[in-house]
Amino acid sequence: MSSFEEFMDEVEESPTKALPASNTTLSTIQLALTTTVKGLLAPLSISSSEQQKFSEKVSSLVQDKTFLSEFSDQIGEPLEDESEDEFVKRGSDKLRKMLYGKFNIR
Repeated sequence: MSSFEEFMDEVEESPTKALPASNTTLSTIQLALTTTVKGLLAPLSISSSEQQKFSEKVSSLVQDKTFLSEFSDQIGEPLEDESEDEFVKRGSDKLRKMLYGKFNIR
C-alpha cells in the first residue's frame, strides 16, 4: 500500500466495504462520525436539524475523493521508525487541521 488514498480505494472496492483485519465497514465509521459530531454540537444553541446537516456534511467531506487525495498527500507514508500509533496520531492531527480549515474553525 503506497498511500492512504489507495488504501481507501481498496476498502471501497471490496465486497464488504470493511477495513482489512476488521469487521468495521465504511458505513459504520460514517455513522459513528456523524453521531460524534452531533454530540460535540449538542451544548451549542444550534437547532437539531442544523446539527444533523453539519454532521452529515462533515461525514460526507471525509469520504470525498478530492479531500481524501489531499489528506493522503499531506500525511504521506509512515515515516521511518514511526510506530502505528504515532502515524495514526499524525494523521488525526492533520485531519483535524484540514477540517478546521474547511469549516473556518479557529
